[in-house]
Amino acid sequence: MRDPTTSTVLYKILTPQEKQDMPTTNWAGTALDTKDGFIHLSSADQLPGTLERFFSSSSGCGDSLYVYSFKRSSVDRQRETPIKLQFDPAIGTVFGHIYGNIDPEVDFSGPIEVKRSSSTGLFELPPLEF
Repeated sequence: MRDPTTSTVLYKILTPQEKQDMPTTNWAGTALDTKDGFIHLSSADQLPGTLERFFSSSSGCGDSLYVYSFKRSSVDRQRETPIKLQFDPAIGTVFGHIYGNIDPEVDFSGPIEVKRSSSTGLFELPPLEF
């Protein structure tokens, strides 16, 4: 696995309900993100493991999810309240976390809808930018 801190793009996974509830501006993240105090992100290499760990068929998330891309360069864009991207340790590696609220309409690209394979039970991802 490549070093996540060298990723130029990070990814955010949302359920259909989370996608529907996401405002276009001043978003603090999902309920889990808000509870943890940061927006959880994964690198392209980490995304399959994140999907398996948190969005398994037994999780109740359904068979369709949405993946948004977040370019690291957007951290530096002009905004009313600055945000911080920090890589924090978890499960033997580091994951990108955004501290602060973002404007999904500006900061995210996508989404890409991903579907669970009926044969493997895993979500099928297209090629992703690292």
